[in-house]
Amino acid sequence: MTGPGTSGPPKQTPARSWLPPGTATGASGEGRESTRKDVGVPETWSPLLIIVVVVGVFLYGFSKTAMPVAGVFAGPLLAASLGATQAAGLMVPLLILGDLFALAYYRQHAEWSLIRRLVPGVLAGFVITGLLFAFLSTQALGRVIGALILGSLLLELWRRWQERHGGELAPMSSWPGIAFFGTLAGMTTMAANAGGTAMTLYLVKMRVPMLAFMGTSAWFFFILNLAKVPIIGGLGFITQESLIADLWLSPVIVIGALVGVFAFRRMNERFFTTTALVLSGITALWLLVRG
Repeated sequence: MTGPGTSGPPKQTPARSWLPPGTATGASGEGRESTRKDVGVPETWSPLLIIVVVVGVFLYGFSKTAMPVAGVFAGPLLAASLGATQAAGLMVPLLILGDLFALAYYRQHAEWSLIRRLVPGVLAGFVITGLLFAFLSTQALGRVIGALILGSLLLELWRRWQERHGGELAPMSSWPGIAFFGTLAGMTTMAANAGGTAMTLYLVKMRVPMLAFMGTSAWFFFILNLAKVPIIGGLGFITQESLIADLWLSPVIVIGALVGVFAFRRMNERFFTTTALVLSGITALWLLVRG
């Protein structure tokens, strides 16, 4: 027992970083460290990490209201800086917030028949990805997906070249083709966080106008991200700390979404489609190189 005149070891309290509040930066106990080190949010937030996360969140917000495929660059950025599990737990609530902004602007322009056709393929993509994870590393699976995306893109470019030389550029109508893109969307969402690329190629091949493109994408990803919540939450990736960080980062995704609306209103159909295809190609090459 320590008397009035004696001094015992000082009681240590964990230090806390200035952003976001609720994120510990000091010692937190060996048991807690071992069980929570790969979920929640980082224990320390350096200025560089804050900048990287803010840029990634902004890109996600921008992609929700300007061009879905633009968000694929945010996924690798956040996964590399936070780790895959921390990025997943942090981002799902923010993605849903971004989806709500997209729905506020584009919800009336969705083509539900296009979404319904994708559902069986998306579910198959989830199952296939789960099975492939038993045999392939995440990097190898990412490269497989990159090759599939690149092949689909090259086929689309070939069809457009034929159109310029007298061919007809009709919407994709075959069930195998639609099932393929649904499966690809499911696989890319589960394994590479690049579902926007598969959805972009699908809607481009369906010759969907810009507003219908954004409305269909908004509903598709809103439903998909809601479906992720019980999975991500059940795995323990969403924590009290990650939700506090989400509150601090929510203005960033809102600003990104508002900037996206401003940019979208200044795009024409040709620029929108061309940019979407270029970004899809960059994504495919990135996955092939990095996995």
